[in-house]
Amino acid sequence: MNVIELQRALRQLRLGGVAAVLETRLHQAQTEPMAPIDLLSCLVTDELNRRSERLLERRRKRRLPASAQVDRSRPLATAPNPNAIRTECQNCRRH
Repeated sequence: MNVIELQRALRQLRLGGVAAVLETRLHQAQTEPMAPIDLLSCLVTDELNRRSERLLERRRKRRLPASAQVDRSRPLATAPNPNAIRTECQNCRRH
């Protein structure tokens, strides 16, 4: 299997982050003394970082209105009654 076929297979497995940096990491492994486990570790770390970045980006795009966000400045002891919050959420769904 050549690099192009490997990248295609990685994308099919939904490992686009690995596919995107595969050639770079292979070149790095050839120029620097790198054990196979280190190469694999770098590829997995790249994929995890990519997924984390995409998740944050999706959350930014889907930003909730200010009324739905958690008020972290208020101590937990002064938080409203959970039943009141649940009722409020149910009222929002009805509209």
